[in-house]
Amino acid sequence: MEKIGKTLWHGIDVLARAVIGLISKIAPGVGKKCLELWENEELVSYLFVGVATTVVNYVVYVLVTRLGHMTYMAGTWVAWVCAVAFGYWANKTFVFKTHCDSVPALVKECASFFAMRLVSLGMETFLMWLTVGVLHWPDLVMKIVINFVVIVLNYLFSKLFIFRKK
Repeated sequence: MEKIGKTLWHGIDVLARAVIGLISKIAPGVGKKCLELWENEELVSYLFVGVATTVVNYVVYVLVTRLGHMTYMAGTWVAWVCAVAFGYWANKTFVFKTHCDSVPALVKECASFFAMRLVSLGMETFLMWLTVGVLHWPDLVMKIVINFVVIVLNYLFSKLFIFRKK
């Protein structure tokens, strides 16, 4: 599995660098900035994990609202729990690569992650209520849009408060 992951990442890296090379020919300053961002392994890993977490959130939401017949709000909360559990594991393992020396340290880190995500759940709940419940915009579209806003906030919370390198 690790070999497949490395091969896949190598392909993505080659493709990204080719696209950045084309951007550099058109706008050298923008290309340079893109390359700096691409070479920030933590940020790139976070974006991939963020997209994967969003997929988990969205798929669970669709399953519980369409097949499980939950309301959009109950579906938002169930999807949040599943996505946050996945997100904690993936961020700890692939992005911030932290190690806890004891069970209490692990519990503290995990609890901090979930607590900070409660802030984003509050924002997601409010925005779903506003856009779907009040404005009657399509829930599946709003779920995606709102999750991208949440990804940015969650990166800041994770970087600054949860997965700090000791």
